[in-house]
Amino acid sequence: MKVSHGVVLLGCAALVASFWLKPSVAGNAETDRQSDTLADAIGYPRQADAAGFARAALATPLGRSNGFGVLEITDLPHDDPRDPMARLVWRIHHEAPDTDWNVGSATFDACYRVEFDYYGTSSRPSRITCPANAAAVTPPPLPRRDISPGFAPALEAVLWRLPATASPQEVRAALTSGMPALPVDPETHLAGVPPEVFVQVHGSDVGVALFARTGVEDTDCMMGRRVGGKVRVWSLSARDQRMELPCSAEAALAAP
Repeated sequence: MKVSHGVVLLGCAALVASFWLKPSVAGNAETDRQSDTLADAIGYPRQADAAGFARAALATPLGRSNGFGVLEITDLPHDDPRDPMARLVWRIHHEAPDTDWNVGSATFDACYRVEFDYYGTSSRPSRITCPANAAAVTPPPLPRRDISPGFAPALEAVLWRLPATASPQEVRAALTSGMPALPVDPETHLAGVPPEVFVQVHGSDVGVALFARTGVEDTDCMMGRRVGGKVRVWSLSARDQRMELPCSAEAALAAP
């Protein structure tokens, strides 16, 4: 079959035109790498919701840079730990260096969508077309829930000042008046959340446990006791908590 050169040239021109006119999604190997690294970094420790993943992203070096912004923070309905529970869309502004002589503009905004399940990323970051005129959003801050180191000397002082025999109600009242005020986070300007207080009294012996849930899986625990007229205050280490040692007033009394 004979094909004229004019038809061939016309077909080639149409192919080239369709290639150049087809919209492309901005991004390159560097923004792909940055997004993959960021997704892995914020996938653990586990977060309770999409806002938690966004806070974690904004706390990274990339998240704190001027060219980064979170554009979407969405909680997803889920029934199983492997189901996607949160979706983020973020934007990375890539500036061309002065020495970049590549063809075309190397300054662009690259946007990525990524989803997370209970265990981390449920899908790798994928390039998407940046939403038009999308403004960066900031998740609301959370108050701190950890137990301040200043609680240890205060708890020790409270235990020393207790009368020889004290009811659980008297111990709680002494803790309320004797523990320091919760610090205000200088970044969020929010006061910390007080820990849960557990008290156990056996005769003249007193056990106290202060418990705080600082994350989905992370906890903080401080214990104190007065046994046989002697006072001791200590905190459970991260290793102790991973071993699931109990944070309770009873455990404080029974500790060696």
